[in-house]
Amino acid sequence: MPPRPAASVFLPETIDAVLDRACRNVGLDPADARLLRLGENMLYLLESAPVVVRIGRNMTRWDDAVKEVAVAEWLAAQQFPAAQIFEVKDHQQPIDIDGHPITFWQFLPGQAADIAEAGILGALLRRLHQLPRPADLPLPPVQGFGHVAARLKSAPIAAADAEFLRRRVDELDQELATLSFQLPVVALHGDAHVKNVMICDGQAVLIDLEAFAVGPAEWDLAKTAAEASMGMLAPADYQAFADAYGYDVTTWSRWPVLQAVMQLKMISWLAQNVDHSPRIRAEYDKRLATIRTGRLVEPWRGF
Repeated sequence: MPPRPAASVFLPETIDAVLDRACRNVGLDPADARLLRLGENMLYLLESAPVVVRIGRNMTRWDDAVKEVAVAEWLAAQQFPAAQIFEVKDHQQPIDIDGHPITFWQFLPGQAADIAEAGILGALLRRLHQLPRPADLPLPPVQGFGHVAARLKSAPIAAADAEFLRRRVDELDQELATLSFQLPVVALHGDAHVKNVMICDGQAVLIDLEAFAVGPAEWDLAKTAAEASMGMLAPADYQAFADAYGYDVTTWSRWPVLQAVMQLKMISWLAQNVDHSPRIRAEYDKRLATIRTGRLVEPWRGF
């Protein structure tokens, strides 16, 4: 692993220089690159080549980036439709630029699946979970809260909010230890929601592979189920997802525990971005009120 310098502030205006250096390091032209997505990673589409540049938030994401490259290679060997790495000459990926792990991906000409196409995700997950677990790819065990602690530590939110959310994490962590899952242990996508599916020439392709892990299949079903419970997904669309997979995780008696875990993961992602816009701040406040009171007054919105 390379040295780990402090990363720059994770905003498009501060990451432009990182993008420029990364591209020029591997012989690509960053001119007129277009921002595709800002989340745990920042994704840019190059104008000069059919390449997506994926920039990690900081070097705590280095191991995830290494794993993502390996997972892409494994899925390709399994002939599973998933994002594929763009090979760059004389460089092993990821590369480190100013404290950010960088990977390069083949551009997928198409569009992200619509929320109304959740059934497509259910079918993809069913197929993924039927694959034999990779013997030569040491996937980590699933972590219920993943990057939540790190997000809350750095998020520009009130100290009282952060402390409340940390206490809730501790409570749920104890409950997770008591769960007896019903479904088999499988290779998990780890962040399975419909926007991590691209539709290209009528084919569904799974993207964002950095959270792959091993664990009970319920973990890959929980994100979409939680989104439905927060009003982000119509009941008919969630039913299509459950039918396509062949199991409805919300019928499990311990589902409320996973639902609460997903809520915390979803708000912690938003918490680190609250200064990006008033809309994100308002959505964060709404989600926090839901978690504090246990009542959904207004549907959650995605970004």
